[in-house]
Order: sequence, then structure tokens, then C-alpha cells
Amino acid sequence: MKTKLVAPMMLLGAVVLVAGLGASRPAAAQGFYLGGAASHAAINATVFDETRNSYKFFLGYELPVFLGFEAAWVNFGKFDGVITSAGGSTRVGYDAKTGTAALTGRIPIGDLVTVYAKAGYMYWSTDISLIGDVTDPHFEAGTDHGHDPFYGGGLRFNFGRFSVLGEWEKYKLRDVDINAVSAGFRVTL
Repeated sequence: MKTKLVAPMMLLGAVVLVAGLGASRPAAAQGFYLGGAASHAAINATVFDETRNSYKFFLGYELPVFLGFEAAWVNFGKFDGVITSAGGSTRVGYDAKTGTAALTGRIPIGDLVTVYAKAGYMYWSTDISLIGDVTDPHFEAGTDHGHDPFYGGGLRFNFGRFSVLGEWEKYKLRDVDINAVSAGFRVTL
């Protein structure tokens, strides 16, 4: 799992280094902010390969040195799949939510556009329901909890205290990969 973090952490480090060395002016920190986003979450697991609409709420703080902190709550929605074998089939319901904490790095491109990346840690919770007689070692009925790293990046369009953003994030909840593409907004307080 540690080797999977090397590339995102190197990317975040490169963004911060380039921003610090190559910028002719400091990044305009916006201070405290909060926002929300609607997402299209794609799940990839043994019995799932589908997408669902999801949503998230977040808050954060931008430091004046290209860095910041962000916390979020994400609801991925409920995914449905089927486990089949020679012995029959089982319907699987997979409902996932997560709370995240991340370090962010940003590079302003003019006054209007900001490119950013994030990497952090999440605490997730899943509710799994199984209806049928076939089992899969990756899915057990009930509630499961865990914590894992996550990462992402995006593009933000700034209009004073109001910003519109588009971003991509990669989550891994035990044996399940979720990629989320979001469109959202944020307001500086």
C-alpha cells in the first residue's frame, strides 16, 4: 500500500516545488472556505463495475504559501451487483460513505484559474447486504469500517469569494476502488 502513495505524493511535492520556485507572485490565499459538489462515482470491484451519482461537503483553509488543509464528508451512494457461480447467485448491495482530511497544494494561473492537488487520509464506512446463497471472500454482510489514503486534483475558477471547481479523486475502500469526478462550488468566508 505504501508504494501506491509514492506517485501521488511525488506529484503533490512537484506541484508545491514548482509553485514555490517558479512563481513570480505569491498564490492568493483565500483563507477559510466551505463548499459542496455533485459527483459521478465509478466503482470497480469483483461484482461491481458501475457508476452512481454521489455528493460531498467540504471545508478548508488556504495558507499563503501554496498549501492548505481540507476536510470533507462524501456519500458515494448505493451500488448493486450480483455474484454468480454454478451454485446460484447472490445480490449485493454496497452503500459507502467516508470522512477525509487532506493536505492541498495549488498553483494560480492568473487571477481566474487555480490548479490544485490533494492527498490525505480517509475513514470510511460501508453497509453491505447479501441476498442469495453464493458467497464472495471480498463481501460479507454487515457494516465495515476502515481507513486508507486517497488523492486527487482539480481546476478551480475564482470569481472573488465564490469559486466553481471540477475535480477527480481516487479512493480505495479495502478491496473496492472508487473514482469520483465532481463539479462543485466553494465560498470563502
